[in-house]
Amino acid sequence: MIFTQEQIDIYLSKIKYKHKIELNGKTLEQLQISHLKNIPYENLDILNGVPIYLTPEALYKKLILSSRGGYCFELNGLYSNLLKSLGFDVTNLAGRFIDDDTSIQMRRHRILKVKTNDGIYICDVGVRSESPRIALKQVHGLIQNDGVSEYKFEEDDFYGHILWQKERGKSWKKVYGFTDEPQQDIDYIMPSFFCEKHPDSPFVNIRKISIFTDSVNINIVGDTLKFYENAKVTKRVDLQDENEIRETLDKYFGIR
Repeated sequence: MIFTQEQIDIYLSKIKYKHKIELNGKTLEQLQISHLKNIPYENLDILNGVPIYLTPEALYKKLILSSRGGYCFELNGLYSNLLKSLGFDVTNLAGRFIDDDTSIQMRRHRILKVKTNDGIYICDVGVRSESPRIALKQVHGLIQNDGVSEYKFEEDDFYGHILWQKERGKSWKKVYGFTDEPQQDIDYIMPSFFCEKHPDSPFVNIRKISIFTDSVNINIVGDTLKFYENAKVTKRVDLQDENEIRETLDKYFGIR
C-alpha cells in the first residue's frame, strides 16, 4: 500500500520526525530512532484475545491513529509501507532469532532491506530488547555504532547473514539471522498466527512492552518495569496492580 501524502504527514507527525526526507542512509537512521522512540512494542492484543490483522489499513489505524503499538509483524509491516510511500526500494525479509542454546528457531521475525542511493541497509523497528537504534548498512564485517551498542553483519552458511551485537562492556553476541529471500505480506500470516495463538509462543502468557529513548530501553515484562541503560538495569519497579500498570503504560509508552 502506498500512503497518501496526508497519511504520510500524519505518520511522520506521530513519530515526531522533523528532518528532510532524502533517499539515503541518513534519513533511514533518523526515521528508525524516531519510530523506536514514539511507537511502542507491545503484545496486549494477543493477551486480550483481540485478533491481529496485518493489512496496511488495520496497522495504520492501530499504530498511527490509536494510542497503541505492536510487535514485529505489525511494526515492521507498517514501517515497510511508510518507506515505500516515501520512495525507498524496500524488500521484506524473514529472520530467526538466535539464543545461547543450539536449537534452531523458526522464522518468526520480520526485517526490512532497503536500497538507497548510498548503499543497502537493514531496518528494524520491531525488537523489544536493546537493538539497533539506526538503520545498519549491510556490509559484512563493518562495525557500526548506534550511540549505545556496536553491531556488525557476518556471513553464515545456514543463516545467510547474522546480526551481531556488542553492548558496552560485554562480548559480541548473535541477535538474529536472515536470508535475502523476498517475502510477501501473505508470508507473515502463518508465523504471526503462531505467535498469536500457539501455546509455545513467547507472546501468549506474559506482558511484553518496550520503547526507546536516545540512550535507554524502557520495558515491561510481566508486572516488572525496567530501565535498561549502558548494558545494565538502572531502575526496576514492581507494578502492584492494574491501576498502576495502566498509569505506567500511559506515562512511559503512550498506550491508552
